[in-house]
Amino acid sequence: MRTHVEVKVSESLRRLPKDVRERPIVFLREIADYTHRRMLELTPVRTGGLRNSIRKDVDESRLQAQIGAAAKYAPYVEFGTRPHLIEPVRARALRFTVGGEIVFARLVRHPGTKPQWFVRRAAEETIAALKELWRKIWSEGGK
Repeated sequence: MRTHVEVKVSESLRRLPKDVRERPIVFLREIADYTHRRMLELTPVRTGGLRNSIRKDVDESRLQAQIGAAAKYAPYVEFGTRPHLIEPVRARALRFTVGGEIVFARLVRHPGTKPQWFVRRAAEETIAALKELWRKIWSEGGK
């Protein structure tokens, strides 16, 4: 399961004339920034841990970038979970709060969770914005 977006710009772009050679790198940075920003905005927030784990890594020499969530539980948020049993690991019972009251249980039948497509939606929105991002870079002359 992947919880990141990978952006790769073609190696053939390295053969462009000097006056436009920087534009693919600027374009890559722009795509990475846009994807990172959208992913941060779309990430569901409970404690902020998932959103704070989102990282952006741009490798200009290889013309690629990776944007994703580093939290171990990110795939479960992105893809959801099936119904499952939760049992205590280091104790005889589970302890949690329901409606302000402390509850103890030896077993919990979790109903599962629905997917919250924050990575997928960020990728889809980036793809939809590519033409406009390229137009912006081209009109600004790669600056």
